[in-house]
Amino acid sequence: MKKLKTKYKASDIVIGGLFLTLPFLSLPLVLFQFFKTRRKFYSVLISVFFALMASLLAPTGDLYRIYIIYFDFQQMNFDGFLSFLSVKPDFLFYLLLYIFSQTGLSVRIIIFILIFSFFQLSFNLLLRQKKQVSIFVALLFILQFDFLLQGLFLRFPMSMLIVIYAFLNKIENKKPVFILLVLASMIHFAALITIPLYFLSRVKFKKLNLFLLISLFIMPFGSMILIFMTNHLLHYFPDTPLKIKIDNYFLGYWALEFFEDRTWKALLQFYFERIFYILILSYFILTKDANKYRKYVIPFLILINVLFTFPNLFSRYSVLAIFFGLYCIVQERRTTQISHFIKVGLAVIIPIVFMIRIVAQQKNIRVGFIPNIVYSNFISLSLKTYDKAWIIKNIDKETARPKAIKSL
Repeated sequence: MKKLKTKYKASDIVIGGLFLTLPFLSLPLVLFQFFKTRRKFYSVLISVFFALMASLLAPTGDLYRIYIIYFDFQQMNFDGFLSFLSVKPDFLFYLLLYIFSQTGLSVRIIIFILIFSFFQLSFNLLLRQKKQVSIFVALLFILQFDFLLQGLFLRFPMSMLIVIYAFLNKIENKKPVFILLVLASMIHFAALITIPLYFLSRVKFKKLNLFLLISLFIMPFGSMILIFMTNHLLHYFPDTPLKIKIDNYFLGYWALEFFEDRTWKALLQFYFERIFYILILSYFILTKDANKYRKYVIPFLILINVLFTFPNLFSRYSVLAIFFGLYCIVQERRTTQISHFIKVGLAVIIPIVFMIRIVAQQKNIRVGFIPNIVYSNFISLSLKTYDKAWIIKNIDKETARPKAIKSL
């Protein structure tokens, strides 16, 4: 009897079934098969696992506020929604959230799609390379992504995903780029900064390198310089929602006070992430090249150098510099001693940063449904939901932090 031709093998069906039954316990087998076969099927399963895990995050911090807005939207007519938008500097995410609230779709779906998209974009970029990229390098590239933090914020990472897609389009000479950056800014106003960075990437390579060197001297004083400039320039801005947001991010709590409230675990993450970034920055300072990838990495490095001493802004925007920095390093495949030393450093620091991020978020992990992933099947995990009653019982209204969960 002839075998049926199919793109799936018997082992794929078995492992896929096991993944649906026990996602957590099947993950080592999925990773092994990914190492062995380099097949997209297993990269999809890995992406699904981390997207599922992120979607199980308890609604704390920004995510708590998103859930509360979602519940408010359920009781709001369209005129009330338009009134809500009138005090916002961006609107597309809230429009999406309003549609979800009116149709009864869970916020978890948005988180799942966002995190899945980040992981799949990363896998697709690396697995389609003409010259083989080792699976170890691919996993390091994937592990650098802070899927827990992105699952908690939503609006900002969604806009950054579109920014990444826009710049990748530019690298591959595809259009539209500028329209995508405007779209990202409509999701989160903070993406506006990427528009001048796009024009900066069109500057001649020698000037770009010069600007990068100048930004190194700004690194220790970036917060003071930006606070001074913002404090004086905001007086000339009209009283709009955008002005209020800029004030909050550069002069208010989210500027430097945010750092004072961090736990020792969050501070450990803060410092290790800077070591991680400095390794990538060192690569571009110590190696010289003039290719299409570097032209789009260097503007992001300049931005992060300026924001280096801003705790919150660094952690948010660094996703761009690190993503494109690592992607460029993979593409260049340098074999010099300097590049080899930096790559070894990255191979050591990336798993450490990944584990520290897990530890830093342990309160959010323990209070929600994430522990259920150890013993539950995919279907039951997909049906979990955070309703009003659960949030009132488990999340403090004033701080948006878990109740009765002590730090380890």
